[in-house]
Amino acid sequence: MSQSFGTMLLIYGAFLAICGTAGAALHSWEKKAMHSMYAGLGGFVSMAVCGVLAATEAKVPVAIGVHLALVLMLVFIAVFTIQAVKSSREPEKFDRLVLFMVMGVGSAVALAKAISMKPKKEKK
Repeated sequence: MSQSFGTMLLIYGAFLAICGTAGAALHSWEKKAMHSMYAGLGGFVSMAVCGVLAATEAKVPVAIGVHLALVLMLVFIAVFTIQAVKSSREPEKFDRLVLFMVMGVGSAVALAKAISMKPKKEKK
């Protein structure tokens, strides 16, 4: 479970990095839009660290990596939802709304996948 969970986190992190970079690219790499790319890359790094911890097969690092990743996914979902709501109030920010919705849904899918990967308890 640990290595497959770590791989899933790397894929999710790459998704965040790609979406963040796309957000900066949509605005022609303007300085005011670069925070989108930085946030996406930060999400990738955080998921990569959690993924490496989860893939170690040692009990404590796995527990830290898995639980930290789950908490971060919840935080990311909350942030993307709040940002989507804020963007929905301003028609000129429609492109940001779409990006935040994609990132929020992608994060929810990743969280659902992560939860589904939880090892099942053995029946006695």
